[in-house]
Amino acid sequence: MKLNRKMAATLLTAGLAVTSTALTAPSASAVSMHGCSYPRVCLYDGSYQNGSIFSWYQETTYQRTIGNRADAVVNTRNDDSVWLIDDRGDLRDAYICIPRNTAVNLGDYAHPNGTTWANDVDAVKIWSDDGTCSVRQGTLPDGWRP
Repeated sequence: MKLNRKMAATLLTAGLAVTSTALTAPSASAVSMHGCSYPRVCLYDGSYQNGSIFSWYQETTYQRTIGNRADAVVNTRNDDSVWLIDDRGDLRDAYICIPRNTAVNLGDYAHPNGTTWANDVDAVKIWSDDGTCSVRQGTLPDGWRP
């Protein structure tokens, strides 16, 4: 089975159509990725490919991160989005939404303040939804939290 999944991934990466049902993976599978165990959301110092996890979350409650140091995030959850929030004080809070089963290097995404999202996350919220938000961002109305 592992060989079939590796082969399917290789063929799909190359852009080839695979028609054999034996080579297709289930649409929502409980898996770990980049050292982040299912069903966690992990925050990294450095990129998710070679950085280290400094914090992880599993509960669907509003939680603060440690000192604006997240460079990357991995969401291994199957049905939940993750909202990363920058508490901007007197301005409206900015957010970026990470869909289910997704790894993101935050330096690849522009922040509304003109920099990137790397080292600009104050809070994490696991949002119990269908997990289908695309990586998107915006600002939250005053006093509103997901």
